[in-house]
Amino acid sequence: MEDPVSVTAIRPEELLKALSGLWTELGKEEVEGSDRSAGVLRAVTMTFILGVEEGEEEGAGETLAQLMHEHPSRAIVIKLRKNGSEVVEGRAYAQCWMPFGRRQQICCEQIELSAGAKNLEDVASVLRGLIAPDLPVVFWCRSARLFEQKAYGLIAGMADKVILDTRGLGDPQAGVRYVAQQLKLGRLYGDLTWTRLTRWRETIAHVFERIDCKEFLGSMERVVVKYTQTPEPMAVVYLKGWLRTVMGAGVKIESERCESEGSWQIREVRFESRGRDVVIDRVEKGIVESHIDSFRTRSVFEILDEARLVREELAILERDPIFARTIEVISKS
Repeated sequence: MEDPVSVTAIRPEELLKALSGLWTELGKEEVEGSDRSAGVLRAVTMTFILGVEEGEEEGAGETLAQLMHEHPSRAIVIKLRKNGSEVVEGRAYAQCWMPFGRRQQICCEQIELSAGAKNLEDVASVLRGLIAPDLPVVFWCRSARLFEQKAYGLIAGMADKVILDTRGLGDPQAGVRYVAQQLKLGRLYGDLTWTRLTRWRETIAHVFERIDCKEFLGSMERVVVKYTQTPEPMAVVYLKGWLRTVMGAGVKIESERCESEGSWQIREVRFESRGRDVVIDRVEKGIVESHIDSFRTRSVFEILDEARLVREELAILERDPIFARTIEVISKS
């Protein structure tokens, strides 16, 4: 669809008809082409709903395009307009690419719905008719403003999994408490702020593989997470929550702001015991050093973009007990 239609006129079947027309045209091009061995492969493994702010759709679209290569989906982009227009615009198109070394194009379906905040409930109604039947539904809410709307719950309720990034919300702590409530109700949620901590958690686990954990943990007095940004980043809150689930109630888990040349959310994690200290220190971008007595090792922290983070969350379509326990601890503190 090229022309905007009013809220009262827009219907899911119109957009699905437009998609069908696209596949028909692609099929004609295949038949008319000189290379009959190439062809077009239509691929849909899930419905992927993306909520994005107007003006940010280009960057989000690039991320979506990367995700489609590994998770070909019917992608439905909900673009939240900045103005209060009562017109809902909808269009349907195919996104195609040719894998390296292949002669056959792979194409995914994409639908874009554009609306103001007061029309989101109408968009949610249309959305129900656009979801691909009998396939998983994932909703990535990239817009903090969309998360605050009443219609957010209607859209999230259609998804088998919802992905947020709480560090970008207006009130990250309230966002975490909301996620905790949803997890208790049996709903599946992921948080990209938590996903970014995977390398820290892996490094801490590897450090404790190198020492006598029983002796060290028995004499542990305090763990300090140091950070450089203000206010305290959500990554620090998550890491402290996870450490509480690991260390138990007998160890103090604290955080401190420190001065540093780099603007790191997490600058250092220090484990203090009566006999020795173990320190994991971010020395430069992408490099973390672990200090155990005179022994020192370096770990590379790959810089993760949005596509990589969301890809990791798409690989988890069942309950993550470690994330759920950490969220529970944070929400009670």
